[in-house]
Amino acid sequence: MKTFKVIGIMLLVLIAAVMVFGIAGTFAMEKGAAPFAAAAFPLSSFGFAGIVFGRKIFDFTAIKDFATDEEKKREIIKRASEFMKELLEDPLMYHKEKLAGVDSTLQGTAPVASVYTSSVKTPDRGYEILFDEYDMRASANDSFEVLDITGGVTFYQVKPGEEVKLSTIPKGALTTVKYLQFAGGVNILDVWLRFNQYYKIEELFSDVILSWWDKKADLFYGLLAALGAGINQAYDTSDIKTINNACANILADCKAAGLMVPENPDFVITCNPLLKERILTALKMTYETQGVNKQVVFNVPTVVTTSKLANTSYYVSLPGFKNKRGEWEDLNAREAQRDEQHLGAVHVWTGMYNGIIGQSAQHKRCALS
Repeated sequence: MKTFKVIGIMLLVLIAAVMVFGIAGTFAMEKGAAPFAAAAFPLSSFGFAGIVFGRKIFDFTAIKDFATDEEKKREIIKRASEFMKELLEDPLMYHKEKLAGVDSTLQGTAPVASVYTSSVKTPDRGYEILFDEYDMRASANDSFEVLDITGGVTFYQVKPGEEVKLSTIPKGALTTVKYLQFAGGVNILDVWLRFNQYYKIEELFSDVILSWWDKKADLFYGLLAALGAGINQAYDTSDIKTINNACANILADCKAAGLMVPENPDFVITCNPLLKERILTALKMTYETQGVNKQVVFNVPTVVTTSKLANTSYYVSLPGFKNKRGEWEDLNAREAQRDEQHLGAVHVWTGMYNGIIGQSAQHKRCALS
């Protein structure tokens, strides 16, 4: 009898210990961490529904921790906003192509880093390489300005004690770039939560996030595609020769426009994925035929591919300088508003950004034949 009592006491102690450790583990969760974070989400629960850029958005196994539908909806929105921030913190996707014959002692032997659109790993953000960013998130200004001219400061030789001559910027030499605001709304219906139709929520938010990045890529690649015929570069016997001509002409045009371009800058080629093989083949000759005339003689370490551009030409660009991108507000969700007409909650998403190509001389649109 005494033995059974001892066993019973030991079982009670064991159960108590499990409960204590369980509670301790609950409180040990990182403060502010969203319970829907998908780190421990079993992928088999909903197949691959709701996977965006290779990762899950939600962990619906934690939804039972919230008593009311309003709490659940609030946490869903919170997690979706955190997911967007996670994407922004990711570095651009680089796929390094090691080309044959690399020798660090020879000019132009750095391997090409091909930045390309991937529907699995990252949004189409290759345009970020072309544009210098102005971080306007904490700014009270609704616009930024880009100088239409260069050489705003002129240096003169002065004698000891002589007054410095101050340069002035001509009127009308500024281009103002104001923010563009983009907004959209989603409705989380009560019945989706009532009948555990979480896959509908995942599909809805997957579409929100994909649409946001798709729209943003449209705008920035659209700036490149909208440049006039003045940037057209004629085909000259081979892609290698055409790329060399484009780079040389960009340097000459930028110098004529007053841009202070370094002697041997890095260029970026942007093209449709269908042209990737052709472009890399041309660049590959640089590393396989050292010392031979048939090679790209300028630094082209980066190739950006995107389906936003037509496959009838490609672009050689000098990144930065007058290519500017302003970021006022990352995609975020407003407070939910009850929608009795549709028996759900409306969640409005907004974000603000804009960009400009302030000097077309930095770009050439190259013909294929």
